Amino acid sequence: MFTFKRIAVASAAAVAMVVGISGNASAAEISVWSSTNPDGCGDVGFASYGDNFYFMDHCKDGRGVRVQYTTPTLGSPSTSDAKHTIDYTGGYTGYVWTASSSGNKDFAEGACFYFRAGLEDNGSYISGTYDSWHLACA
Repeated sequence: MFTFKRIAVASAAAVAMVVGISGNASAAEISVWSSTNPDGCGDVGFASYGDNFYFMDHCKDGRGVRVQYTTPTLGSPSTSDAKHTIDYTGGYTGYVWTASSSGNKDFAEGACFYFRAGLEDNGSYISGTYDSWHLACA
């Protein structure tokens, strides 16, 4: 059931991006995205044009979506680089990419980093909800 639910949520998010459902970001702007585990209640996307993180909160459960990302580097990025987080706590968005006031970054052009989506509750990471790492470049 877990696998089916994760595939269904990921598929719906992919369809939303292809069809062009958008909020604060056009689906075409999101270059890389990550889903939360195990329930797929959130997605984080990165748009290299403008260096913005965007969020989708699929569940009306009171939890927020967190992105954890490594320090961008012009060298070779690693998942062991210093980590930073941004929490989206604005509530349910459905399948609309939504910006966070702290999600707009000004990374060096060509700098690369890893990021992943997870869930948070009252500012604390919910254990076991991070996705695998995804590579993105500004």
